[in-house]
Amino acid sequence: MNENELKALLAEAVHDADLHPNEIPSIDLYLDQITSLADEKRREGSPRFADRALTKTMINNYSKDGLLSPIKGKKYTKEQILQMLMVYEMKNTLSIGEIKRVLQNVYTLPEYNAGTLESIYTRYLAFKENERSATADGVAKFAAEADLNLENEEDFLVFLLSLSAMSSYLKNAVQILLEAHYPDLNEEKTREEQEKKEAAKRAKAEQKAEKKASKAKKEGGEQ
Repeated sequence: MNENELKALLAEAVHDADLHPNEIPSIDLYLDQITSLADEKRREGSPRFADRALTKTMINNYSKDGLLSPIKGKKYTKEQILQMLMVYEMKNTLSIGEIKRVLQNVYTLPEYNAGTLESIYTRYLAFKENERSATADGVAKFAAEADLNLENEEDFLVFLLSLSAMSSYLKNAVQILLEAHYPDLNEEKTREEQEKKEAAKRAKAEQKAEKKASKAKKEGGEQ
């Protein structure tokens, strides 16, 4: 694989197509209309993303898991469609529980309204456009600066392993930042309860040991 081939493959790897807020109708839409709208946009991207459709099942699950604001009737508002898109963007990195913690903290902001998500999502897409070229250029630059010959099987494996490590570190970075900014209160409560149980268990064991030692000392003195 030469440098030009690598750059062509990397360009394909980051060529997904995003549904922008201004492309979403202001009127409420049925599920079929939403999935059709998302599919039309997805086809503008690389075939690499052909199997990453936003499906009815996914949307229904997002709703059941409390990731979307309550649905009234069978139609979804523009705000709810943006909520779907945000979940879709995060689901490859975060669990449903983690995504829920992120969004619920946003939904409960005092200044939150329907326009908040649109502003956030629009700003995100602007950053994402830069990330596409930055990712492709960065990976190609890494291969060049590392002096890896991608025609060589050993070098190619080193390259793949290195990229896998980068991907893992980025995922860990997202998760640790989330945990620091949005602590899981249920998890903290469970951990505190577990610590209390362990402390009580240790105290009980220490009392038992003290009684045993005291009894042994007493019996030794009687002899």
